[in-house]
Amino acid sequence: MNFKDFSNYCSNTRALIIGDIMLDRYVIGDVNRISPEAPVPVFLSQSSKHVLGGAGNVYNNLISLGVNATLISIIGEDSFGKQIQKILKKKSKDFYLFKEKNKPTTVKTRYSVKGQQLIRIDEEKKEKLSDLAHKFILKRFKKEILKHNVVILSDYNKGIFNQKLTQELIKLSNKCNIPIIVDPKNKDFNIYKNASLITPNQLEASLVTNLPCNNNRETEICAKNIMDKYTIKKVLITRGSEGLSYMEKKETVHQPTKKIEVFDVSGAGDTVLAVLSVCISNKISIKNSLDLANRAAGLVVGKLGTSTISLNELFKEEQLFINKKCSLLELKKIVADYKRKKYKVGFTNGCFDILHKGHINYLEESKKLCDKLIVAINSDSSVKKIKGKNRPINNQEDRAKILSALSSCDHVIIFNQLTPIQLITSLKPDIITKGGDYKKKNVVGYNEIKKWQGQVHIINYIKGNSTTGILEKLI
Repeated sequence: MNFKDFSNYCSNTRALIIGDIMLDRYVIGDVNRISPEAPVPVFLSQSSKHVLGGAGNVYNNLISLGVNATLISIIGEDSFGKQIQKILKKKSKDFYLFKEKNKPTTVKTRYSVKGQQLIRIDEEKKEKLSDLAHKFILKRFKKEILKHNVVILSDYNKGIFNQKLTQELIKLSNKCNIPIIVDPKNKDFNIYKNASLITPNQLEASLVTNLPCNNNRETEICAKNIMDKYTIKKVLITRGSEGLSYMEKKETVHQPTKKIEVFDVSGAGDTVLAVLSVCISNKISIKNSLDLANRAAGLVVGKLGTSTISLNELFKEEQLFINKKCSLLELKKIVADYKRKKYKVGFTNGCFDILHKGHINYLEESKKLCDKLIVAINSDSSVKKIKGKNRPINNQEDRAKILSALSSCDHVIIFNQLTPIQLITSLKPDIITKGGDYKKKNVVGYNEIKKWQGQVHIINYIKGNSTTGILEKLI
């Protein structure tokens, strides 16, 4: 999946979202003293911001990806409801809100100091859906359904979804042959019967099935139980740091997550839901769908507060993958970012003139020791000094491009010196790997890497595989 293809898929997606919208308020401030009135900190407010939460965050994520999205929801007749309308009008005109007289707008206010949340205050009133609100949602849904190719029910258990309305929405979607995805918060999954896909998290899946859901096997049992009991075609269980688990009648996929630095998990499920809706409406393979959803979730939890991601962010890593060859300046910035995220950075070097099985194995074993592997290759001029005037066979640009095609290689850098010591001292990798019969203390960079508590690993070559041997056969 590349940027251009997914961008087209997003443009082709017309998503209809029905769900509990809320206002997420963030108050940023400082605490530097204890109150004389009681043993509690005094919070000095410095700034604040309002963003859409709940179904509004799903809508936001879809808009951010370039999807044509329509939102149907309920707000209260209050100032917070007006604030939601104001935010929505800046993004799109495709939203329909019913103003419920006796139900205030749901608001979550978070107070934070230096990125650390101190307290969250919720203002909400869970009331049964009024007949007027029910009629409004159903009538608007019937008018909009055929204009869309995927339906999302974003249930935050704030009052919109009762048994009757939910089943009416599901039946209409199925009748129109439009996939309907449910993000559930209700403890009774009977209201979601016959949905196309349901996306509970690990805890929700465990509670609704009364079964453990801690590993792949237990997750599969939970998913099958949900499918069978509630006649739901597909189940996706979000498992936090363990990634995503997907099950349908003929396929089960467990998609592990990548190592990420988590700042805030607020709304990560909404981001997954938005990406999945694009994938399902365009019939993208489940493997690619889960990969994209996982990537999106990893990006959004790296941000503070309820956030969205853009197409450029989603495919930034892919662009790095395609353009793996870097200058030292570029690579220093990339490595600094990796270290901030606590990735283990590996480093190896060589001529890699005629790539063979031994090289492939060596690089694969090197990658197993780290999260990101940098491969430094000798320039053409330095290869000649080391190997002789008839080498290299492949020039430095060709060698860099060939290495870039390997999944084990994350970045390639070309150096002119006879040894990579300058690169090692500049980049400060966590691990240096070297192949062959070297002793660790003889590896270039051994003394230097010890200064920042790094390690050197020796990887055995596969016997009978060498560039020299290949050249001798050709002569």
